[in-house]
Amino acid sequence: MSQFTHEIRDGVAIVTFDSGGMNTLSQQAVGDLRAKTEELSKIHAETPLAGAILTGNRYGLGAGANIGELMNASKEDLGKFIDVGHEALYAIEDGPFPWVALIDGFALGGIYELALACHGIVATGKSTVGFPEIKLNIFPGLGGTQRMPRRSGVLRDDGDGGFPAILQGKNYNAAKAAAINMIDAVVAEGEDPVAFATAFLEQTLPTIDRTPHPSLAQAEELKGLVLPAVEKATQGRPNPRAPYVAMDVIIAGAKVSLKEGNKIERDAFLDVASSPEGKAGMRFFFTQQRVQKLPKDFPAKPRKLEKIGIDGADGFMGNAIAWLCLEAGYEVVGHVPLEKFMDNVEPKLLQKYGRAVKSGKMSEADAQAKAAKVKVTADIQDLADCDLVIEARMENEEIKASFYRELGKVLKKDALVASNSSSMGPGLLGGFFSEGGGDPSRFVNMHFFSPAEHPMMQLVEVVRGDETTDDAVATAHAFTLSIKKTPVLLGDGSAGFLVNAGLAAYWAEAEAIYMEGTPIEKIDKALREKIFPMGPFELGDAAGLDVAAGLFDTIAKEKPPVNEPLIWKIRETGRFGQKTQAGYYNWEKGKKTGPWEGLSEIAGDRGAAEASEDEIVERCMKALYAKAKELLDLGIVGSAEECDLSFVFGIGFAMYLGGPIFYAEQQGWS
Repeated sequence: MSQFTHEIRDGVAIVTFDSGGMNTLSQQAVGDLRAKTEELSKIHAETPLAGAILTGNRYGLGAGANIGELMNASKEDLGKFIDVGHEALYAIEDGPFPWVALIDGFALGGIYELALACHGIVATGKSTVGFPEIKLNIFPGLGGTQRMPRRSGVLRDDGDGGFPAILQGKNYNAAKAAAINMIDAVVAEGEDPVAFATAFLEQTLPTIDRTPHPSLAQAEELKGLVLPAVEKATQGRPNPRAPYVAMDVIIAGAKVSLKEGNKIERDAFLDVASSPEGKAGMRFFFTQQRVQKLPKDFPAKPRKLEKIGIDGADGFMGNAIAWLCLEAGYEVVGHVPLEKFMDNVEPKLLQKYGRAVKSGKMSEADAQAKAAKVKVTADIQDLADCDLVIEARMENEEIKASFYRELGKVLKKDALVASNSSSMGPGLLGGFFSEGGGDPSRFVNMHFFSPAEHPMMQLVEVVRGDETTDDAVATAHAFTLSIKKTPVLLGDGSAGFLVNAGLAAYWAEAEAIYMEGTPIEKIDKALREKIFPMGPFELGDAAGLDVAAGLFDTIAKEKPPVNEPLIWKIRETGRFGQKTQAGYYNWEKGKKTGPWEGLSEIAGDRGAAEASEDEIVERCMKALYAKAKELLDLGIVGSAEECDLSFVFGIGFAMYLGGPIFYAEQQGWS
């Protein structure tokens, strides 16, 4: 059955694109569109049409190309798909009657490129348009880099236009899109969209001047204004290549005709989209979408949660989790172990609103009113009627055990219990909860990554134990989504779960390289420039060396280390990283002032062999990959794709490199 259908109303063809779900430009859709344009051309030859209105379904026109098809296609197949796509779009653009795209919802990526091929675009107020492709390490490949700048310019006086829209992957609401000519008109509130589009087609469209925006002729000169933003986004690295190539494609296309520009775009797109980094980006996006949903055959649905208790709300992580719950609209109870810590909760919550207050997006009074909604208590009885309690105490087994034994005595029987522990799973902690009378089948781990309040720290490892019910897993998964985080489901049985277990192996190798004679700053620099936003020693200082040392404690109970981890020795000195202004490095006002002079002394006998940057990267990445692969094979994580996504979201593994499993495949290690 064709995804494109039509009916004729008073000489206007109303063409509906409906795949049954969110529309994408799949191979079938492109073929169906081409067939529909041919059919309408034949109808027009017999009975002239005034034009066509292209509409979508309940989601809008759609959300881009079919990423699954693009990800799995060869370079040759991609080329064929693009060529057929251009034929379909040119059949609209150069056809015998005008087309108006009517957007009532989404029109993103390749779908917005379809709209751009129409002679006019109108949208309802709820609509969103844009080019998200750059976030997948690719860029528009069906004329988007050519048609959009001709409409809106490459860089307008207001700072918007083709460069920022395409190079930053920006989305625009209807009002903003109209202001920069990405669409021609916004459907008036309460007016029938099809009637509005029909009137626009017949009355307004013939009057529109399509002279390209003047900044198109200045594309080369304007490059210098956007290049710094691109370099910042790629952290100064030449990869991912997509924004750099897209920028050059826009500039080159601005000097030639539209169809010549589309040929330039086609060849460049094929090169980038078929490269490992292009495949990695699409694979990452595909996986990110997949983990947002439980498997179709999952045997339980989430329960509704209203009241959330956070134990350790005075601490760094607990306070952040409390803030996330508060922002998501939950009733929040902030529990602290001692009354003297109660006054620490609200000031830390207010700090998280500081940027919004400073920018004028929120008043000081509103911030205080929000923070005051959290009920702060040192009485564990106040957690009794919570629907979910999340514990975020220090990484110490006895401290956590004491809390869970007490919680088990008071918490209502059907409540969900979760630990933010970075290394101790439900099999261990659920047992302590059971000792207090709690039901271990309601216990999961929800491991957040620091700083949890930051939108870039997306990952939450949802770890189920042998006794954890499907209902508890489904509820934890839904809750994670509700606070705007990304859940990855894991099994218990690995100290450090997935990401921290891999991180520990990587960290241990970095320490070994240091003990052989390589300075920590050289190790950090090599890994920062090639793989991560921070090197291992910088990361340790940022996360807290006491927390990291606790991870090594837990791992050592399963498998004692051959050599005492250096991080244990540093912990004994009270140097816990940035929070104490002292760790592997010395710190002042949040900035490194140099490596700690005493590190070599507490390390003991070190060699004099200094590793090259390539050796540092290879050894550390092989250690990380080996652990990740081991946990994948054990079934701790469900798939290689979910494993890689976890390391990208959890510790900032460069997305264009794909994650440890994908990276190893490209290096030929697997």
